[in-house]
Amino acid sequence: MNIEDIEKSMTRAKSGGTFNFFKTNYIGLDEEAYIFEITFPKECLNPFQTVQGGMIASALDEITSISVNILTKDKMLPSSTDIHVTFHRPAKAGLVTGKAKIIKLGRTVVSVEGKLFSSDNKLVASALHTAILTDTSTII
Repeated sequence: MNIEDIEKSMTRAKSGGTFNFFKTNYIGLDEEAYIFEITFPKECLNPFQTVQGGMIASALDEITSISVNILTKDKMLPSSTDIHVTFHRPAKAGLVTGKAKIIKLGRTVVSVEGKLFSSDNKLVASALHTAILTDTSTII
């Protein structure tokens, strides 16, 4: 993986609204996990003043999907068939760290594990994301 491939994937990711909404920032690859920073704005908060679960699921979808696109050098994007999210503790507005690890990349299906960590490095949520691979050349 080279910087040009990563930049191509980041350009594609920036064309979507969630990347910009969460101010997603790709940090790098660490021991087979793709590392990201995500910012949950106050608009993500529920009445408990913690991040709403759907927003957490969306952030996990975002980082796992971008990771697949990076790994395939912008040739494939995942089209979700299942995202199973487990919530471990509440998240607050602000910066969190996301990690995504490709479990299995097949010819047509991908499975990815995603995790979000609080600013004090505690596990907030984890996910198993399964998706059909879509060739980016077919995307308008």
